[in-house]
Amino acid sequence: MTRHEQPSPSKRVRASETAIRAALKAIQDAGLPVEKVCVSGGQIEIHCLPVEAGSTAEKDEGLKDW
Repeated sequence: MTRHEQPSPSKRVRASETAIRAALKAIQDAGLPVEKVCVSGGQIEIHCLPVEAGSTAEKDEGLKDW
């Protein structure tokens, strides 16, 4: 005999304003620039700009030869 399992009911999750504000505040505190925020129904996407490779210290000469 095979056992038939009932599918679990699906839940609809929507991002709250508090959660969105907390995420944007964390991104701001990390110093990441936000490129765009996409809202599609109950889903929110936050796209950040990539961190530039040239932002390292100017006097960084890498490893020193021994």
